[in-house]
Amino acid sequence: MFYEPQYVIIPQGASVANALTDETQSNLPSSIPDLPLDTLTELAEKNKSFTIPTVQKSISNRIIKPNFLRSSVGLYNNNTKSAFPKIIKKTQEFLNLKWKEGNLVTCPLLLSHNEKKLNNNITEMTTPYQFFSYFFDENILTKIKHESELYASQININSSYSVSTNELKRYLGICIYNSLCIIPNIRDYWSDHLGIPHVYNSLSQKRFEEIRQYFHFNDNTLMLSRNDPNYDRLHKIRPIIVHLNNKFNSIPHIRDLSIDEQLCATKGKSYLKQYMPAKPHKWGYKLFVLCDVNGFSYQFEIYSGQENEQRFRLVNEPDLGACGNIVLRLTRNVDKNKNHRLYFDNYSTSIPLMSYLYGNGIMSLGTVRKDRLPNNTLPNEKVSKLLSRGKSFEYISTYQDAPISVTWWKDNKPVNMLSTSCGSLPMLKTQRFDKKAKKKIEVDCPNVIKEYNRFMGGVDLLDSLIGRYKIRMRTRKWFMRLFYHMVDMSIVNSWLLYKRTKLQLGEPVKYTLVEWRKDLAFTLTRQGFQKSTRGRRSTSFEQSLKKINRTRPTVRPTKDVRLDKCDHFPKTDGKRGRCKYPNCSGYTSFKCTKCLVYLCVTKTKNCFYEYHC
Repeated sequence: MFYEPQYVIIPQGASVANALTDETQSNLPSSIPDLPLDTLTELAEKNKSFTIPTVQKSISNRIIKPNFLRSSVGLYNNNTKSAFPKIIKKTQEFLNLKWKEGNLVTCPLLLSHNEKKLNNNITEMTTPYQFFSYFFDENILTKIKHESELYASQININSSYSVSTNELKRYLGICIYNSLCIIPNIRDYWSDHLGIPHVYNSLSQKRFEEIRQYFHFNDNTLMLSRNDPNYDRLHKIRPIIVHLNNKFNSIPHIRDLSIDEQLCATKGKSYLKQYMPAKPHKWGYKLFVLCDVNGFSYQFEIYSGQENEQRFRLVNEPDLGACGNIVLRLTRNVDKNKNHRLYFDNYSTSIPLMSYLYGNGIMSLGTVRKDRLPNNTLPNEKVSKLLSRGKSFEYISTYQDAPISVTWWKDNKPVNMLSTSCGSLPMLKTQRFDKKAKKKIEVDCPNVIKEYNRFMGGVDLLDSLIGRYKIRMRTRKWFMRLFYHMVDMSIVNSWLLYKRTKLQLGEPVKYTLVEWRKDLAFTLTRQGFQKSTRGRRSTSFEQSLKKINRTRPTVRPTKDVRLDKCDHFPKTDGKRGRCKYPNCSGYTSFKCTKCLVYLCVTKTKNCFYEYHC
């Protein structure tokens, strides 16, 4: 905690250390020099770095007020005994930064980027289930199974609860169906009026609610006390975060990346919930995400207020403040000296951050706040009102051997851009609506603005893809809401990875996002042994009147369900149908119990065996 100001009366000619009481001395640092008052005051006025404590002199009663500086990005170091926050000092080079008019011209060697190809184990995947299983593999499902059973025994030691990984997959499949088929209550999936066969044939309502009740990801007994310096607010969901980040980062990064904030909307009560008035949903959990221009998420972190603590910072990483450290953490796995380009908004942009990224071979570009540019000569608010739309200025400088360019452009409002990758040239054109002429006109637009608008929207695109079909299952547990959000993120990533694979192979894309979710949900709800979860339906006279005798298309199973070699048995129900094996036109009364399609089983041909192999 920060020190509270203390007032101490100093006698004339006395020293500071002798005038302080024992109690006061225990609360102040031991490095206070034993000097007379006049000398200490003169020293503080001449040396501005003498700030622990700075001295304020009162003429009336000779009072000294220690004024301990607050730093918006200062943090306590838990590994040291000092109670002072770590204050980030601006270097003399930063304070004496000089700007001059010019244009930043990037070296051609810094523009080249050799993009890595996807591995063969990824390009060989073909189905939605295979791509999704790359992220949600058996390891994480086994972890959830173990922790869920442990949590059930912790609540009730006599509990005999047990769950299999196939049941967890079916649970996830029902959750994905919830993003496609929106109903008032989750129990309506098992009702007679709104029931969905793919749901009630996979899990019973009682079993589904039991799995949801004990769904867990980490051992609660290992959670530290809130007073412990190593306490983790995200302990309950930390294994899922670490696993998915490792899986997402295993995909090769493309050249252009962007960092922005994301909101996981919720109405539940939680300490982690944030208020963001600029978002469509004002309340929720805040995430910072590293995406490419297509919306693929490589790394994400959930804001908990603890990220800037020393234990989360690597040894070789500088402390660039709360805003800059977010970028450092999200780019740890980005290849150095490969000429990647990173885009972010004015929340993170600063000169020391861009200099550090430039030293690692990462070009950067972002909007910047004017007060983060020392000694800048950008037009002020009064001057900018007199300038016409499309007017721009560019100033260049160097900081720690990194070329820095700041571009000021007059749009509807002034826009400030800071860059190490490109400048305002070549000057391009853009269209804006003119109120006087009542039509769109062309105005000058710097190249740096075009580049930023082109590659910055990756996280917004990811939000759009998730928001179209997202899991809307309500829950009171804060970690379950975040888990559903990460499932949605994994589904979108799997679809984007599929599109990238087809692009690399030169093949057409056959799945839209909604078809991708439908195929994946169907496959997951068919995993493992299937058993009847509902009793025999009534065949009353009223229901028989509602039956309509018309031909409907047969639902074909997905490739993953057809070849899983689990619970496929031939049965006959007294009816005959055309065999669904390709190039077979025969009729048969045998049907697969899982695929629900007619297949021939005769002495001369066995379409049932060929269909499942």
